[in-house]
Amino acid sequence: MRFLILPALAGALISSPVFAETSQRDLEVIGRALGFMEGVSGSERTVAIVYDGASEAEAQALAGAMSGGLSAGRVTLNARLVPMADAGSLSGAHAAVLLGSASGDAGVFSAASSAGVMTVSTDMGCVESGQCVMGVQSAPSVRIVVNRGAADASSVSFAAAFAMMIEEI
Repeated sequence: MRFLILPALAGALISSPVFAETSQRDLEVIGRALGFMEGVSGSERTVAIVYDGASEAEAQALAGAMSGGLSAGRVTLNARLVPMADAGSLSGAHAAVLLGSASGDAGVFSAASSAGVMTVSTDMGCVESGQCVMGVQSAPSVRIVVNRGAADASSVSFAAAFAMMIEEI
């Protein structure tokens, strides 16, 4: 019996989606990318942190990292916590970091897109599915992926110099 359970458990773990927690380094990469957004003036950027119940602690930690402003390149990031159920209140944010099940949720993406807010996640599946404009990984090396269709749907564009630093799908 033990020989049947272990392979089944291993298979379930391998096939389950893995959501990497968003780190302060990820936030810094996001901030630098926000510096390349076109149509945005000034150096202050409001980042909505959209979370579900399971990711509330992570959202609180990220908001804490941005408390008082997190300097990232040419911009300063300021957090605004947004529960997933309140995703319709994203207006005024420059970006929305999607955590937990908010990453890849069509309703969250729709609300952000209609408000012209760039959605970003450390879950690359969100970008690949077109539910996030940008995916960011900062470890082991920096990787930024932009979904052109999602960016167009959100009316988000970047400076031409940014194209040399990213993967575009």
